[in-house]
Amino acid sequence: MILLADSGSTKTDWTLLNNGTITESFRTQGLNPYFVQTDDVVAILKEQLLHNEAVRRVEQIFFYGAGCSSEGKNKVIRDALDKLFPDSENLIAHDLLAAARALFGKQAGIACILGTGSNSCVYDGEKITRSLFSLGYMFGDEGSGAHLGKNFIGAYLKKAAPAEIIEAFLKKYDLSDEDILTNIYRKSNPNRFLASFTHFLKQHEDHPFISGLIFSCFEDFFREQILKYPEKQDYPLGCIGSVAYHFRDIFKAAAGSQGLRVEFFLVSPMEGLIRFHNR
Repeated sequence: MILLADSGSTKTDWTLLNNGTITESFRTQGLNPYFVQTDDVVAILKEQLLHNEAVRRVEQIFFYGAGCSSEGKNKVIRDALDKLFPDSENLIAHDLLAAARALFGKQAGIACILGTGSNSCVYDGEKITRSLFSLGYMFGDEGSGAHLGKNFIGAYLKKAAPAEIIEAFLKKYDLSDEDILTNIYRKSNPNRFLASFTHFLKQHEDHPFISGLIFSCFEDFFREQILKYPEKQDYPLGCIGSVAYHFRDIFKAAAGSQGLRVEFFLVSPMEGLIRFHNR
């Protein structure tokens, strides 16, 4: 049996395959090694995953994760899996490879991820040949949920948002300015907190202020993460992640403004990963 994992900062999707057939699917907390340590991963999986008897019998685990971009970070996840699944072959890879395999299979393309965070890579049909070092939500993650949320919350706190948007926000959220700042500067996972406001942005997507803010964030993504690739005009562009998918009309418009065309959108890479690993 094979266990596939697609892990972001917010959630991890797991699919159990038995001879190519989906047996079960699960969801646990996100396991980004920039935000969790090995002991955290062990505790989370013991509570949220290992209650299933079938999972304990897996022979191979493919864990694709946000933040799994170096041997040191991969070790955080590998040590936890090796402890919990000592009889399994546990393979750790970056979520960029998951996106590329899910979108393009064995064909070349430029894969983008826009969820809580954002990233991109050039894929030659087998391996990632070019990517940019991710700077996270503080200095990077352009176009991501955290980036959209940060830009919106900044405008809200500075009273730069229109009065009707501020009124709608106050009606939806019981958050003082101090509450917001405490969540960002004092509590864990501020990127998730910021990304949570994409739900509000989606509800007000048709408002010119909101659509303009989203468009600008996506322009930042293309400028900082795609236009720097020499292959940008040679390979098809595909995108995975809830933010790009749910705001795909604005995303496509922002791409067009930069002379780019997006050919594929997927909410999650899991369906494509199942196809890839069943080949």
